[in-house]
Amino acid sequence: MKSFLPNDIKDENRKIIFDILLQNPELAKVEITEKTAMSFVTVSKIVNFFEKIGLLTATGESREGSGGLGRKRTVYRFNENSYVAIGIQTIGEQTTALLVNLHSQIIDSYSIDHPVPFYSEAFAALFEEIVERMRNKAKETNSVIVGIGIGVDGAINTKRKTIRMRTQGNQEEDYHYEAILDNLRNKVNLPILLENDVNASILAEFRKLENADEAPTDLFHIAVGDGVGAGIMINKELHRGFNASAGELEYMCFDPDFRKTPSSVGWLEGKLGINSLKNMYDLNSDKDRAACADYIAKHLALVITNMISILDIHRVVISGKTIDLFPELILDGVRHYVKQYTEWAPTISVSDSKYSTAIGAAVLILQREMITVLSA
Repeated sequence: MKSFLPNDIKDENRKIIFDILLQNPELAKVEITEKTAMSFVTVSKIVNFFEKIGLLTATGESREGSGGLGRKRTVYRFNENSYVAIGIQTIGEQTTALLVNLHSQIIDSYSIDHPVPFYSEAFAALFEEIVERMRNKAKETNSVIVGIGIGVDGAINTKRKTIRMRTQGNQEEDYHYEAILDNLRNKVNLPILLENDVNASILAEFRKLENADEAPTDLFHIAVGDGVGAGIMINKELHRGFNASAGELEYMCFDPDFRKTPSSVGWLEGKLGINSLKNMYDLNSDKDRAACADYIAKHLALVITNMISILDIHRVVISGKTIDLFPELILDGVRHYVKQYTEWAPTISVSDSKYSTAIGAAVLILQREMITVLSA
């Protein structure tokens, strides 16, 4: 068993109260004490610290003690905009940046509708422009930006410190991301975190379910569009795998004769990628649209069946440009074929969040950097 030092205990108590305040935006010190096993003196010290760093503000209101007896209780309000993060998603031909608060709410957004590869100098220039805009917005809301999360549609290998991204002509190339991130950090002097786009996205999907009191223990999120990828949460924790490449579904294959070449995409991406589908079907034809939706549903159902049978996951979210072609038809088809293949009926839904990667990337950096704030 780990033996905690005094500072460890202090930090853990602060984290517990911070989590309580995230769920209960207005509380008195006694009410916080009642929700914990801490003494009133400990809670009072932490609340005073949170007030000092701007997380809490005394509202000027007070509440009677239990049964109307005892001293009145000063009520404190949680300042969700006190600390914020920038979330950036670069997927396909669009880059979007969000300023996100402690409740995962969007304060500001900014999008560029032309391709700006993460590894390019053009991205570094855009990055500085984004941060300057968000800093100005943060001043308006009296917010402190704690860091920047970047979600990129590439395969990240944390052992090799590389990100594999698609270049022209469907070629793939590995880039050493630490040098890229160091360059960006030097430009803005803020902590930066890099994450795969779907790994970031699943955190936003989970947070949304959590806010609706529907948070599952496990979640599988598959995104299909310019590429194919998945995010996996097990026991409410993001599962990245040994090389942080869990969920790289583009290479999933159900054809024993398939052979990958340097200029070809993975088997599954070749089946479900938006460009492949547009070459296979006339999406202006009702007949082709119905055939395309059925084709997508069958292949998605195969993927979902294999993943949930291995991981025993009941909750599934699907998203991406491919799904956006005909979401209702695809969703109905996926549910039908999964039931056909397994006789199971997992809960499958279509994501309605356009910027889940940017939100998730912001949530990740907020989670990491708020530990530093709470430990000050």
